[in-house]
Amino acid sequence: MLDVLKVRIYPNKEQETSLAKNFGCSRFVWNYYLNKTNSQYEVIGKGMNYCQMAKDLTQLKKLTDYEWLQEPTAAVLQQSLKNLESAFKNFNVFRAKFPKFKSKHSKQSIRYPESCSIKNGGVKLPKLGVVKASISKSINGTVKSATVSKTSTGKYFAAILFEVKDASSNKQGKISGIDLGLSSLVIVFDGETCYKVDPIKPTRKYALRLRRRQKSLSRKVKGSKNRRKAIKAVAKVHEIISNTRQDFLHKLSRKLVDENQIIVAETLCIKGLVHTKLAKSIHDAGFGMLLNFIGYKLEREGGKLVQIDRFFASSKICSCCGYKNNLLNLSIRDWTCLSCQNHHDRDENAAKNLRAEGIRILSANTVGHTEIQACGETVRLVGTCAKKRVSEKQESPARLLAVSEGVSI
Repeated sequence: MLDVLKVRIYPNKEQETSLAKNFGCSRFVWNYYLNKTNSQYEVIGKGMNYCQMAKDLTQLKKLTDYEWLQEPTAAVLQQSLKNLESAFKNFNVFRAKFPKFKSKHSKQSIRYPESCSIKNGGVKLPKLGVVKASISKSINGTVKSATVSKTSTGKYFAAILFEVKDASSNKQGKISGIDLGLSSLVIVFDGETCYKVDPIKPTRKYALRLRRRQKSLSRKVKGSKNRRKAIKAVAKVHEIISNTRQDFLHKLSRKLVDENQIIVAETLCIKGLVHTKLAKSIHDAGFGMLLNFIGYKLEREGGKLVQIDRFFASSKICSCCGYKNNLLNLSIRDWTCLSCQNHHDRDENAAKNLRAEGIRILSANTVGHTEIQACGETVRLVGTCAKKRVSEKQESPARLLAVSEGVSI
């Protein structure tokens, strides 16, 4: 099992110079072969793969004008080519956008795929030696690689990838359902009690400071030293906002993982939500980041995250009798069931339904939530089209086979 520990490193002046050269060489190799691949594709209709680019890079370093490419380790430049090939593959299968050219004014990063270790309380890197680091915990495993990055504010970090033993699945705890929202970030129901966690809203907290820094930046002359200082000042505010959000979500996810063995959550369409008028609040809440933190922390400790299909009507179904209120909209935060007359808080009711649906999925002896879709509701697509689409219900393999062969069962 692979694990990652991100630590801050403090290189000296010589190491900073070497890292700057490594960043520049890696960035140049990416841009050079991205341009060459694009040009070759326009001519013959086929780009370059990793083997072709690596062979060409070997010949390129022998030229007099490109001898400076021999300063970093060859593995760093080869890793840059591998990343470029992966970027093209992700684009071809519609997982990412087309690769872009890299700039020296944005975040810089390189990966050392070999010969990395922890020594004397620091990180030992090829051709750099031991770099002073602030390591928060001991690494009990074999170090595989290290990715060194430099932020826009001039800080250096190293993400250390190491191999550890697989986590045992003997974690004990509760099964909880969590509902995500904006008025309350997380609503947790563990079968007995229900509680809410309010969001911290870091973007709105530092909005005034950010506005002042950006106004100051807009007055600076482009290309001047004062403008570069103003850009760094704006980047520091963004860094504070990001660190505040991550710290809060890490602590919240750790609390949820420590208390529960299985967590059931809904699958949100974040890309769709950010195109609404609530986009700023959606970005500020960090729903995807929170689910990501919960998922990998549960996996490390032998727990499990079950995600319910987003078309499951968790808010509209009565958690007591199962009655479905189709007239419920987002403006209604509490409602009374017409069947059993129980009064429900919208978010607490959703958390209860999510937990019940997660238990139903687990009791069906499924391998994971990726192999099952919650039977859902009629969903109206917002936009010019007024048609409705219904989320498909599950069919057993035997029934699907019978239908395909025209057999009635």
